[in-house]
Order: sequence, then structure tokens, then C-alpha cells
Amino acid sequence: MESYTMPNFPESMNTIHLALLRNVTNSPKIRRRLIEASKAMGEVGDKLREEVDFAFLEASMLVSRQHLLIAILNTLLSSLPSPDSSSPRTSTHNLHSELLLHLSPNNNITDSLRHHGLSDHTTSLLVVRLGSPGPSKEIWNKIEHVVRGQLVSLDELDRGEIADWHRVDKVYKLKELDTTLRKRGLDHGEVIEKKRGAIISSLAIKHIT
Repeated sequence: MESYTMPNFPESMNTIHLALLRNVTNSPKIRRRLIEASKAMGEVGDKLREEVDFAFLEASMLVSRQHLLIAILNTLLSSLPSPDSSSPRTSTHNLHSELLLHLSPNNNITDSLRHHGLSDHTTSLLVVRLGSPGPSKEIWNKIEHVVRGQLVSLDELDRGEIADWHRVDKVYKLKELDTTLRKRGLDHGEVIEKKRGAIISSLAIKHIT
């Protein structure tokens, strides 16, 4: 697991914990826990929500570490008040759901959940915790209590071992770009790098428009 501190952000959200897990075997159970936590009331509900207070991302839709980090940065920036308002610019109810939206090429929350969130068929999962400073070991223990899978290095995102490019091309509308690049004679690795750049650029532009 990797942890980062962003000192320029408020303490309530300046710490990032990232865990990439493969061979996940209990995705349906995690989804049921998320649904149960969202519906429960009172102290019981608070406890259930704390146990699953993470962003659960479909890792096969992440094409690089930079892809993930720019979405996280955009999420944190959107949570800050705009220059002419005292209210944050978020569109969802918490940072973790906001992260799903910032991974999406559009502003449709339903689409972002369907394409970038956990599904019953997820076997590669990126778990993110955005919040106040806390021991990494404690956060990992909470993740381990929820997810049954093998912790691996985030470097696997950059090695291209996880991304489902057929699905990525469809969601980010890259099929035409893919065809054009291949017609120009670029090899597979060059095509992948160009498409990664296109995705990252689109997310950056989305944030400032």
C-alpha cells in the first residue's frame, strides 16, 4: 500500500492511501456491504459506513498511476470552495464518490459508478482512502478486513498488466484514435502511450471547464 500527504490541502482530506489488489474473490459481498451501509440508520449505520469508507475502483479501467493520481488531485481541488463562493464544487455526497466522477469522461454519476466502480465481476480492485492523517497500518487493516485479494504494487498499472483496453477504448471513445494511430504505423506500445496521454488530457480539461 502507498500513502501520500498533501500539505497544501486541509487536514481533513490531505492524506491519501492507495492499495491495488488482484485476484479479488469477494466483490459481490463488498457491494452488498456498501448497499447495506448506505441504507442503515443511526449508530449502526455510522459504524457500517466507517468500515467501508473507501473508494472502490475497477482497476481494469485505470491505464496508469498518473491516470489515478490526476483524478485524485481533481477530486481534492473540486472539494475546495471556488473563488466566488464559500461552497465546494463537488457534485456528490463525499470525496470517494466524487473520485469516481472525476475518473469518468462525462458528468453522469450513474455512468461513473457503472464504468469505474466495483462490480460483482471485479477481480482487480484499487482501494482509495481520502481523509485526515492516520497510521497506514491501521488503514491497511481496515482494507484487509473488507477485501479478499492479493496486494500488489501500483507499478502494475504502468506495466499495462491490468487495463482492459477494449473497455477503456469504448468508455473514453478512443477507437477512432486507435485506428488512426495504427494506420500511421505506430507500434502497440506507442499507441498505448498516446491513448494514455489522451485520457489524462481529457480529465484535466474536464476539471477546468
